[in-house]
Amino acid sequence: MGPVIVGDLMLLIFSIYIGIFFIFFHTTHPDMAVGFHIWEACYSEDTWIFANKFAGSLAIGLGVIFYGIIIPILIYLEISREILSIIIIFSLMIFFLLLFGLAKLVLRKKFDLKDNG
Repeated sequence: MGPVIVGDLMLLIFSIYIGIFFIFFHTTHPDMAVGFHIWEACYSEDTWIFANKFAGSLAIGLGVIFYGIIIPILIYLEISREILSIIIIFSLMIFFLLLFGLAKLVLRKKFDLKDNG
């Protein structure tokens, strides 16, 4: 069970690190070399700043929920290592889908952004 616990802790630390990175270490708008890159975030300076802060907070929140609460509860319930490994892989996919999907949705609603098509 040790490798599953270590993997869970690494994902928790990674999600917190990514969140802090997005919140505090993104570049300014015209440069946009470092930060949360989706179309909606790159639209203007306001969307760039909001998107990075929102994505950072969301990454920390989702990381704590998935890897600080749900997976440790499943580890405590002594689910087999193989099943936990599959759950962790799926939780990582859900983490990124929620991160990008919710950020796109919130940015589109807050800044009234629409596709040209």
